[in-house]
Amino acid sequence: MGSQGMSSPSPLVVKKSQVVIVKPSKATPDVSLSLSTLDNDPYLETLAKTIYVYAPPSPNDHVHDPASLFQQALSDALVYYYPLAGKLHRGSHDHRLELRCSPAEGVPFVRATADCTLSSLNYLKDMDTDLYQLVPCDVAAASGDYNPLALQITLFACGGLTLATALSHSLCDGFGASQFFKTLTELAAGKTQPSIIPVWDRHRLTSNNFSLNDQVEEGQAPKLVDFGEACSSAATSPYTPSNDMVCEILNVTSEDITQLKEKVAGEVTTLEILAAHVWRARCRALKLSPDGTSLFGMAVGIRRIVEPPLPEGYYGNAFVKANVAMKAGELSNSPLSHVVQLIKEAKKAAQEKRYVLEQLRETEKTLKMNVACEGGKGAFMLLTDWRQLGLLDEIDFGYGGSVNIIPLVPKYLPDICIFLPRKQGGVRVLVTLPKSVMVNFKEHINPLNT
Repeated sequence: MGSQGMSSPSPLVVKKSQVVIVKPSKATPDVSLSLSTLDNDPYLETLAKTIYVYAPPSPNDHVHDPASLFQQALSDALVYYYPLAGKLHRGSHDHRLELRCSPAEGVPFVRATADCTLSSLNYLKDMDTDLYQLVPCDVAAASGDYNPLALQITLFACGGLTLATALSHSLCDGFGASQFFKTLTELAAGKTQPSIIPVWDRHRLTSNNFSLNDQVEEGQAPKLVDFGEACSSAATSPYTPSNDMVCEILNVTSEDITQLKEKVAGEVTTLEILAAHVWRARCRALKLSPDGTSLFGMAVGIRRIVEPPLPEGYYGNAFVKANVAMKAGELSNSPLSHVVQLIKEAKKAAQEKRYVLEQLRETEKTLKMNVACEGGKGAFMLLTDWRQLGLLDEIDFGYGGSVNIIPLVPKYLPDICIFLPRKQGGVRVLVTLPKSVMVNFKEHINPLNT
């Protein structure tokens, strides 16, 4: 098991040019759009920042002006994704999001350069805080309105480049973000329209419109994990809060995963075994207070659960959270098989229509109460799996496929864990922990030490 450490081996200095506002290349509607209940979840309201790294093209595939190429591709993409060129605002009265789309609006686009080569930076595989130079900055208007999308392209001395997006999680889940990025690269590659045409249809995922087709009685609604209760009883760690948080990406090989699966009888997926293993390892490494609660949450897609299924081009949030709550002492001392079983049961429950409806209702209650939980300072683990998003699909716009994909998780959201695809097989696991805990965590996550 290898580690993608994140301390910069070479200085990165990025020079940014003036921000250009890119508008759709054709006329788009002047309209205000409402969002789904899932989109309105206040815990999702963040700008998700992702960096895509491209090595220099071969001499035969030289791209004269990649920045202009992508600026035009963005303009063309916004004809289909015009809501991403709008302005988001959360109302003070009902706490719901509203998206104002106007022909006068557009997407901030930043051109930038770096004098170093990507190879000298190991294609950004060993960096952390310096990476924020490569993403567009957040800019909110005094009214509270803000852009749900911004892009930055940075050209390196070697001819390679990074393309970074800051995209509102309220408008797109992982599949939606991947779908938009695929459209962007397809249009940059010369296609005249996206292979998947986007669909809005946010009304489909509201508690009023979500239908069970009379399959389930009202009284049979499932018991969800009480998030507020979990917050009030959250386990504590002697290492948190900390001003010295580090983010690392650990390489878990196919052999590591096979070793873990051999410790559990019966059928088990890579997601289930690795989720259980990482959650327990975090608990042990942080030395969570045994009588406090540790909460595991995992995104479970519902695109095919909805009837009729959501259309292929739907790019809004289409997942619910499968949660497991355990006393930290129980989690730390449990065999892997027990933790896996609890995660399996949570996943199965989350795929039932009545569970989805109940989570829609709970989110509506949260909006009315306008409550927020600051998280468990390490006691919680919120997992999202990016391995099935098609991020490694190669679309040749002159640069071939990306050589690295890096989600930038803010240090103030240390509970988030991301499973990333790995070209050599296995999984890349992104975690954020106090620096003093990371070494201990790596020991606990080694399959030989389970």
